[in-house]
Amino acid sequence: PFGHPIFALAPITLPAVFKFYDSLAGFTCPPSHIMGKRRARRKFPQLDEDVKYVQVFYEGQHNDARTATYIALTAAEEGATVTNYTEMVGVIREHGDSGKAVGVRCRDNLTGKEFDVRAKAIIFAGGPFTDGLRKLEDKDCKPAVAAAAGTHVVLPGYYSPDGMGLLDINTSDGRFLFFLPWQGATLVGTTDRKGTAVSTPGPPEDEIQWILNEVEKYLDNGMKVRRSDVLSSWQGWRPLASDPNAPPGAPVSRDHIISTNPDTDITFITGGKWTTYREMAEDVLNKVIARKGLKAGPCLTDKRPLRGGVGYHKNVPIQLVQEFGVSEETAKHLASAYGMNAFDVCKMAKPSGKAWPKFGAVLVEGYPHLECEIEYQCKNEMATTVYDMLTTRMRLAFVNREAALAVAPKVADLMAEALGWSRKEKKRQLASALEGLAVFGGPIPVKMGSEFSATTVTDLRSLFAKFDIDGNGTMDIKELVQMAEALGFPFKSSDEASATFRHMDNNGNGRITENEFIAWWVNEKDDELRKKLGEQFKFSGDKLGNGSGSRGVMFG
Repeated sequence: PFGHPIFALAPITLPAVFKFYDSLAGFTCPPSHIMGKRRARRKFPQLDEDVKYVQVFYEGQHNDARTATYIALTAAEEGATVTNYTEMVGVIREHGDSGKAVGVRCRDNLTGKEFDVRAKAIIFAGGPFTDGLRKLEDKDCKPAVAAAAGTHVVLPGYYSPDGMGLLDINTSDGRFLFFLPWQGATLVGTTDRKGTAVSTPGPPEDEIQWILNEVEKYLDNGMKVRRSDVLSSWQGWRPLASDPNAPPGAPVSRDHIISTNPDTDITFITGGKWTTYREMAEDVLNKVIARKGLKAGPCLTDKRPLRGGVGYHKNVPIQLVQEFGVSEETAKHLASAYGMNAFDVCKMAKPSGKAWPKFGAVLVEGYPHLECEIEYQCKNEMATTVYDMLTTRMRLAFVNREAALAVAPKVADLMAEALGWSRKEKKRQLASALEGLAVFGGPIPVKMGSEFSATTVTDLRSLFAKFDIDGNGTMDIKELVQMAEALGFPFKSSDEASATFRHMDNNGNGRITENEFIAWWVNEKDDELRKKLGEQFKFSGDKLGNGSGSRGVMFG
């Protein structure tokens, strides 16, 4: 069930489409190919058996938090002045409020102090927040960014096999949905929800529930998709660029655009993606150098590996295990996160007190992070806050919110020792981190501002099981009355109980099946018991999918 007649052509057209996709990478990845139904079930046993066609293709994956950190640190190694927690709060112009820009006013958000930075050229590169920077130079500037949000839900690793995910290009509302193994877990997400970019990672509960409903359509009936399985959830924003000087109605772009304000002579760049960040930097610098008549040699970005990349090879994890006695899982994590600097991290590792691994005190059980990483990042990577350490440095909060909350006090202790914090500063840092981490989505729904809360079929099955006291797969009126009373809202009379039971019992046989219960939940929204259950369990049946009819196309 492809969901649309045009997808009937997929087996004919997609092999050619993905060969072209392979060519964009110079055929450096393994080749795309068609996978048969039986093999697909072996490689991806979590999939529903109702699979018609599988096309396999390959994508790259990276830890974007570590990539961003190492881009900044690599720039510092090359002589750039890099500052943390520094915010631009104003533009300095030649003649007060007019003339060319000659610098910016900055604020150190750790101390509150403000200072000026003078420059021959100024570039705004704020991603989805670029328009906020531009408004500091011209409050009436035309927008250049159409921000698009993506909500991401992290589920346990057993939801997907290692090394293989799926992509649905035809979900119930037309958006793409990806389902991928990531950081030892399963990452599920979608993109292209238009809106104004915000810095908070907190995702809308509606989006979390919608994603879970979509996921349930593809997985085997033996797997339960539960709201309580959500380890973490967050939203991210990407900048879709629109040139403010372009003709009206021009489309937004996923490529980058560069534009200069003739009044201030400030250049901004926005749009683009991770795979083109070096090209973006080269393009904007070439334009500014030419415009300002500055002297510079040829661009060397394509010849400069990021920090930790010089001398790196695929057997670095093995060397770490053999030389330092850390676990294989930790060695792979360190090599991926630090490159050749992983050797320096391991030199800080303390004895574990175990027969194996011999070195490396684990920060939190179940994850490969070591306590010595805290000290290393504080002293070598400009890490200054507990919140940053658990989010944009280690990524733990993005993988498991509850684990990050649990380990936050230990991280505060380790950072206090490395940075010499006072007790007051450590307490302030921990409180700030806990407040920030609470914004991430987790196993318990946050209903504030939610337009609807679409329960999964699994949630309704779990609720039905509460009423099915004897566990025989059906519910009689006695069980209905008993459970309603046990949950704290008994029926006012036997007539009220009988009326509710009749609404559930579609075929009038005196027994309510699971399917009849779900149908009652979806259709009888004004029923008093239905309302009370919805209030207590914080979900509703709105926008439940209709089985395979709303399913899309899968590509493993």
